[in-house]
Amino acid sequence: MVSKVIFLLFFPACMGILRQVILSSELTHQLLAFGTFLFCIEQANMANQDLQKVVDLKKYIKDNRLDVFYQITIITIIIELIGFYLSSIWLGWGFIVILFGLILFNLFVNIQIHESNENQIKSWKINERFPVLIADVIGLVLVSLWMLKIGDFWISWILFTMPLLYCSIKVFLYFKPWNLLRGM
Repeated sequence: MVSKVIFLLFFPACMGILRQVILSSELTHQLLAFGTFLFCIEQANMANQDLQKVVDLKKYIKDNRLDVFYQITIITIIIELIGFYLSSIWLGWGFIVILFGLILFNLFVNIQIHESNENQIKSWKINERFPVLIADVIGLVLVSLWMLKIGDFWISWILFTMPLLYCSIKVFLYFKPWNLLRGM
């Protein structure tokens, strides 16, 4: 049920962003829009996974941290959806809203949920979140510079490449090719 709701919420935003890719006449705009499109798909997947993990864990673990994580995740999803829908109209401003949502999530969430670990709920200290927060802030700075047309060609390539690499790594990890190699 969760996955259907997430799909129905994110799909129109993805299509609006894809429209930006197709209809834009500027390469820098198309690159950033395509990167945002990929990012929208990935964030929908992450939202689905995070919410599903909480629902599954709450069936047999009573922990107040799960409730806080769930609330922060819902707030982040709402902010991201606003950002993705805004991106289908004003790409730069929408991306800034999305990044603010990610920064808020990474500032306030204080646990990580692992599926295949005995200790499924692990504390996530602020110093462990610094790399993610730094990446979010760098993205925010790059999008701001893109909007100001400062190095927009190179920035659009960077912002296009980042979600492309991120999604590629996720696909690579999903298929776990090293397990296929062991079977040979």
